[in-house]
Amino acid sequence: MNLLKNIKHWAYPTASKYFSRATLAEGTLKNTGTPFRCLFVDNSLFTIHLARKMYEEPVHTVRKWRIWLPALKKLVHQLPDTDLCIAILPQCYEANIKGSYTFKSREWVRQVLDISAPWGEVRKRFHSRKRQLTNTLGKKYGYRISTDQEDFDFFYHQMYLPHTQKQFGIFSHISSHEYLKGIFSKGFLLLVTEEGRTVSGSICLIEDNALIFRDMGVFRSREAPLKRDSQSALYFFMIVFAKKQGLHEVNFMKSRSFFSDGVYRTKREWGSAVYPDNEAESWVYYFIPRYTEGVVSFFENNPAIVHTENGLKGVVGISGPPGSFSETEKKLLKQFYAPGLDGLLLLSPRRSKIIELAFDNFRPHS
Repeated sequence: MNLLKNIKHWAYPTASKYFSRATLAEGTLKNTGTPFRCLFVDNSLFTIHLARKMYEEPVHTVRKWRIWLPALKKLVHQLPDTDLCIAILPQCYEANIKGSYTFKSREWVRQVLDISAPWGEVRKRFHSRKRQLTNTLGKKYGYRISTDQEDFDFFYHQMYLPHTQKQFGIFSHISSHEYLKGIFSKGFLLLVTEEGRTVSGSICLIEDNALIFRDMGVFRSREAPLKRDSQSALYFFMIVFAKKQGLHEVNFMKSRSFFSDGVYRTKREWGSAVYPDNEAESWVYYFIPRYTEGVVSFFENNPAIVHTENGLKGVVGISGPPGSFSETEKKLLKQFYAPGLDGLLLLSPRRSKIIELAFDNFRPHS
């Protein structure tokens, strides 16, 4: 039995380059009532995460099988009534399928805040809600820096573990105590306090003139509104501390490459710019056999950040009633603008082609 397991373990990296799990699913898209059939091709948890975001329960599995990846290009256009195919493939397949997919992305984007300008300029990059919040955070909370082992143990067991498990559920990637201890030994804890109690914290490093935000936690007994406030205080004090140290950046690390992702939104509201994940070894490909109402609704509910020849852009669906398209464009610019993004690609049942909307010198006034 052990020999068989060893053989499977040895063979998997090679086999996964040529074969992948395929799941053809159908159900109703959330918030729309639109029936939607999607082919997921993936050897990871990414598409399970995405399916839970996009579909109302229950989701019907039409078919499950293993496919030979070189045949994917042909298969996508042979499946009847399929609205979309989302495939995660090794980078080596790019040359074979170029021209057959509609969009490509990474599972993650990086988010970095430039704090080299004076504090007033840095604060202007915050969303209006965050700017307003900063007026009270400094009065309600404080922070301290720690390299104490007891503080780390408290952080790991009472903040990091419960927070990660509750926020991400089955998609949690739980780092071991020893692994995080190794990172902590090279950096420090930034701990947020309220009336002398530690309520949230993060493991941070300083490298190349940047504060690197590695992992966070919130004290397990915090109720939802208090938890949100203590998380906001954590982001705020990381920025304040980095600025006091004369650093030039706060590296917030990675987020899912969807505008609707809560982690992405939080980091963006604190002013971060968006950059490609250059460490990724695979691509997320979106194959669209035909433009259907469901495809537009999918990208309306799950606007994605994709890679183009001109840089990163957002793909956004617009399925609302006819109206002033120029007014819609203004709202979308304001809603999705972020430094590092080149513009938006809009899908609409009112237009037969993809509409390109450039950010150019646009700056939000919110």
